[in-house]
Amino acid sequence: MKKTMIALVLGAMLAGTAAVQAESIWNKGVAARYDYTKYATWLATQLKVDFGVWPCAWGHSTGAVYTDNGWQKVMWANGQWEKNVAGPFGGWDESWTVYIGGTGPNGQYMGQKLIPFSIDYALYVKNGAGQWFWDNNKGMNYRYDVK
Repeated sequence: MKKTMIALVLGAMLAGTAAVQAESIWNKGVAARYDYTKYATWLATQLKVDFGVWPCAWGHSTGAVYTDNGWQKVMWANGQWEKNVAGPFGGWDESWTVYIGGTGPNGQYMGQKLIPFSIDYALYVKNGAGQWFWDNNKGMNYRYDVK
């Protein structure tokens, strides 16, 4: 009877630990930049941002919230799963990509050159249970300066 009770208590403790395990998300950085022009007029810049999620699990949806004008206008982009990769501690991580972009104060007039601006963003993952987890660079948000 004692062994059965100990097994039940340990099982409940382990199940509780697994239930509160949170997803981790981290920014790997901007992997590519694409500039769009028409008739020598700069129109927009698109960034390919790579990031990782741990642990590998069903039901993840990811993406970024971003702005090109100091959060006056907020945009959202969905992430795309790329592949599962071996993690540094022997497990598996998910590799994701999201495409974000901006025009800043540019692209309105024929012949207008690029006026430098910044794209600020934060990454998120939503797990299968509907919980949201964020990577916002410890409250500072990530920033890419378009020059």
